[in-house]
Amino acid sequence: MVYAFIINTILPGIPRLLYYDIFGQDGVADDSLDITADVLTSIRKSQIQQVFERVHSEYQFRRSFSGRSVEDDVLKLINDDTLPEFDTGFFRLRAGEVFQKDRYVIWLAAGYTAFSFVCEKYENRLVAESILKHLIRYLQEHVRVLTQPSETGLRSERVGVVVNTFLPQGNLLFLNNRLIRQLEKEVDNQIKAS
Repeated sequence: MVYAFIINTILPGIPRLLYYDIFGQDGVADDSLDITADVLTSIRKSQIQQVFERVHSEYQFRRSFSGRSVEDDVLKLINDDTLPEFDTGFFRLRAGEVFQKDRYVIWLAAGYTAFSFVCEKYENRLVAESILKHLIRYLQEHVRVLTQPSETGLRSERVGVVVNTFLPQGNLLFLNNRLIRQLEKEVDNQIKAS
């Protein structure tokens, strides 16, 4: 299961959170504690911030050694309308480091934007990466998230449609061509209806 999906900026400087969705529980609020909804939201947002700041840091470190620039990624998107080559990363979060349980983060980044899954430790990384790539493809198609990241906040309902279709309640689906076509139709119909 995916605990959280995160989209953030990856430009040099301070990263900005563009979108996040939490699907699971982290054991932050057990019955022995009297935690209000506002405090719980604040704790979860802090956890998400720690994750996307680490993704940003890893991306900047890797980018400093590669010969590609953000402009190269964006030009490829604009000229070819194809997805650029993604920088990919993975790191483990031990219990107590950010979350109560062991988890791992898989991220992909290109253009101005990074996308991350915070997954349970037993989830298949290849399946998670495959679904993350599908999400990015449809988010670019419907929201232009790689080239115009500010649109993500303005079109959060579209982002939610794509995320909830390809990642229902945080569950990783095994995608085959037939299921992908069906999910594409669902996304298109829901976006047209809204």
